[in-house]
Amino acid sequence: MVDRLSDSELIDRYLHAVLVHVPRSSRAEAAEELRAGLAEQMPGGSVREALAQLGPPEDQARRFRGAPRQLIGPRLYDTYLRVLWPAAKVVAIIAGGVSLLAAAVDGESVPTVVGILQDGLSSAFAGAVYTAFWVTVVFAIIERVAPAAVLYEWRPDDLAPVPHGREIPLGDVIGDLVFAVAVLVVTLCFFPALAPSFLVEIADGLDTGVVERLLPAMVVVAVSWLLVAAAQLVVRAWTLPVTALSIAADLLAIATAAAVLVHRPYFSAAFIAGLHSDADADMAGALDVGIGIGAVAVILVCAAGIVTAARQYRGHRRERGLGGC
Repeated sequence: MVDRLSDSELIDRYLHAVLVHVPRSSRAEAAEELRAGLAEQMPGGSVREALAQLGPPEDQARRFRGAPRQLIGPRLYDTYLRVLWPAAKVVAIIAGGVSLLAAAVDGESVPTVVGILQDGLSSAFAGAVYTAFWVTVVFAIIERVAPAAVLYEWRPDDLAPVPHGREIPLGDVIGDLVFAVAVLVVTLCFFPALAPSFLVEIADGLDTGVVERLLPAMVVVAVSWLLVAAAQLVVRAWTLPVTALSIAADLLAIATAAAVLVHRPYFSAAFIAGLHSDADADMAGALDVGIGIGAVAVILVCAAGIVTAARQYRGHRRERGLGGC
């Protein structure tokens, strides 16, 4: 049986869900007004009934902001954003990745490195724009054809917990832990002595520099990611040690990915031309291209991870200094 949230927890969650979208200068006044409104409605009723009367936190946040945020209409705006950004990012990644692979292994012509990157970025941008357009169209149609449509039924018990000290979500920690284990297992499988039967031929074909220097470095990166995930699982907050360990692991991953790109001359016209010169090397060429794209992706993702970790640490310090929201 699922435990019901207490009245005080419901009120704290609702206030946080509203105030997080309100300018800091107005939060104290908004919190006082919300508490006063709840106090007026609660006599003779429950906290859940009072919160249900107030409605979703986004509606109250729009009221306190004064100037409504709207693109297709204020009532659906927040739901629109929750759908728009994940959809646009997923389509951009898929479209860009497919375009990069197609341009790299296309046998009809010998593309340049600049051409391959241009095709990938153009496809990613076009995919994001098309996705944003159609998501906007769908929400605009809903706004005009069914203005009273309820896309989801909000309940006070659905309120998210109030974060304390930039708490790291458990789901994120588990995801990072699984990813680190997967990277470690895959890397170990490319060592000739550890390779499974279906990878023996590929592992034996790796040059000495990859086996002796790059693969051990990748193992160290995977282990460092495991340590970061373990630290996050224990501490569950962006403290200075956790942040420093996360940034150090990402810097190590960036350095290793850069070494991979330098070791294999991905950015030379001769390398790209070689992908098309040998009809029997399709699998090896595709693997080479995949490794190169993976190295670029690691650099971009880890660079973003460093910025995110620094921002989370600053937020953690600020929240501890203010004593909460």
